[in-house]
Amino acid sequence: MRKRVVIGIEGMHCAACAASIEKSLSRIDGVRSVQVSFGSNSAFVEYEDDKVNLPRIARAVEDAGYKVSLERAIIFVEDMRCASCTVKIEEELMKNEGVYAANANLATKAVVVEYDPKMTNPRRLSGVIKDLGYTPLFREEALGSDLKERRRRTDFILSLALAIPITIISMAMVHFPNRELLLFVLTTPVLLVGGKSFYVGAYKSLRRGYSDMNVLVALGVSAAYIFSVVNTFFSQGDVYYEVAALLITFVLLGRYLEEKAKARASSAIRKLMELRPKTARVLRDGREQEVSTDDVVVDDLLIVKPGESIPVDGVIVSGRATVDESMVTGESIPLEKKEGDSVIGGTINRTGLITIKATKVGKDSFISQIVRFVEEAQARKAPIQRFADRIASRFVPAVVGTALITFIAWTLLGRPINFSLMMAVSVLVIACPCALGLATPTAIMVGLGKGAEIGILIKGGEVLEKVRQLTTVVFDKTGTLTQGRPRVVKIVDLAGVGEEEAIKVAASLEKGSEHPVAKAIVERAGGMELYRLDELEEFPGEGVVGKLLGRQAIVGSRGLFERLGVNLRGSETIERLEEDGMTTVVIFYDGRVIGVIGIFDEPKPGAADVVNQLKSMGLKVVMLTGDNERVAKAVARSLGIERFLANIRPDEKAGVIAKLQAEGEVVAMVGDGINDAPALTQA
Repeated sequence: MRKRVVIGIEGMHCAACAASIEKSLSRIDGVRSVQVSFGSNSAFVEYEDDKVNLPRIARAVEDAGYKVSLERAIIFVEDMRCASCTVKIEEELMKNEGVYAANANLATKAVVVEYDPKMTNPRRLSGVIKDLGYTPLFREEALGSDLKERRRRTDFILSLALAIPITIISMAMVHFPNRELLLFVLTTPVLLVGGKSFYVGAYKSLRRGYSDMNVLVALGVSAAYIFSVVNTFFSQGDVYYEVAALLITFVLLGRYLEEKAKARASSAIRKLMELRPKTARVLRDGREQEVSTDDVVVDDLLIVKPGESIPVDGVIVSGRATVDESMVTGESIPLEKKEGDSVIGGTINRTGLITIKATKVGKDSFISQIVRFVEEAQARKAPIQRFADRIASRFVPAVVGTALITFIAWTLLGRPINFSLMMAVSVLVIACPCALGLATPTAIMVGLGKGAEIGILIKGGEVLEKVRQLTTVVFDKTGTLTQGRPRVVKIVDLAGVGEEEAIKVAASLEKGSEHPVAKAIVERAGGMELYRLDELEEFPGEGVVGKLLGRQAIVGSRGLFERLGVNLRGSETIERLEEDGMTTVVIFYDGRVIGVIGIFDEPKPGAADVVNQLKSMGLKVVMLTGDNERVAKAVARSLGIERFLANIRPDEKAGVIAKLQAEGEVVAMVGDGINDAPALTQA
């Protein structure tokens, strides 16, 4: 059948670009005509859909050096139960106009669809899934599925509680009075409660015209149960109640563990989304209004008070503040922000009243992009999983056919109907594709889970296959290799007042501050009786100025002293401490510099051992950090890392990984801040 589509194309700069794309598309067998418009950045393609499809056309555009304008939708399908389900959903979605790729993952219950927004949309795609008999959900709906995990657990516990006595009676109490009748009474609730989901799923599957794991389980359980009921009430043959009960119990256990793993994955997404506050304070028509964060638009002016979360990505237009970005960047020390500086939605304004102008909202915001990166990583299938799914999708009808042949063959050979039926049931039961359909995604989820337990985020199942090819391991510094908690490690007395006096002066000035460096100083002072504070002026990110016992005191960075025009003595000491990787704080009191404090975020115990072990395996180790060169060098040296990159912004980390890959390295990324997610996705 001949079809005509309009494809959006990115990267065209001139008429020559359009001609290049036309030439590339015209070479494809099945493409009848091509017209590429540089002005509208689109291509009009007429093609035979029995010879070529949209993914092939998209590849031709990419081969020419350009990119098809596609969007991605992630749709969660709670009742996707086996490999047959994933294959069917993928096939049906690919039949729709505008769909370039569909990837259904059984372990995460997520379907990732790449589509042309000019031709279709997420609601239409979810309608396709709904027409197949499934229940499609979007992220917010899927995250509220904790009830499913609890329901699975309840069904499993009930089935297990009955399956245990059923098994004992079947195996060890052969001569128990009315044994078969008792087994019937105990097994029936297992089928009615625990088996309900299998029967409902099997009905929906058969109604859609294909079979899945639910069909096989329902057939096997029903055959064993009905066979046993017939022999209980109408005959004196063997009964197989324990087969029906145990099969349901074990499959329910698998599904409960599956829901539990999915809930853990969803909780990571939920935590990311909860970083953004629900409401924002917006200036409109000269008045301050509190609105939903979803209603904020680009160029809106927002007021953010001290202690509040910043609602959206933006630029400060007035005010100064210290912003804690640790939940986003992983760096423990808050940053000073002034007019013209960018701020990230979800971070916390620790000090200062600021007005920001919204620059990115909704799906374009930093947090939303991170959420999308993480979701796509979880939804990816490993190559071996795709292979297992293809086999499993053809496995169910083959097993049913084999069971039917088994029954007919034994009957034709003259065996009793009871015996033939027992053989057919055995085929159905032992061939249940639970292992085939769930083993691969479950193994991947376990691998990802074990990594998460020890602080390693793994991009997806494909990484577990590639890990043997690794050549380079890249670590984020703060909070991964280091403690993420700065503390005082050095006090230098420059005026003969003593270390205790120097720290006492500093703590007296810093005692009311929430800055991590100030907290480290106050913590070092311990139970000292501090001086009376007469005056105080705070310079966010730089330090504080005040009066102690009527005498001027300054505690802060070198930059603060330069700004105040105070002659700074002891610069050699400061440089020496910084070369050792310490953040330096200078103490000025009563007209003179009395000391310098060195503050250091120490490496985690065992970090050096991990680095040495990786190196002994022949792997290269690289450290990334947003800290300055001196701090980075000191930490790298203490851990035995030869290669490090300092002053790396969060949005640059993925680029560093890409550069290493371009050099031929197979890269693993280890990080703890959610800002590391793009780099993890790239690695």
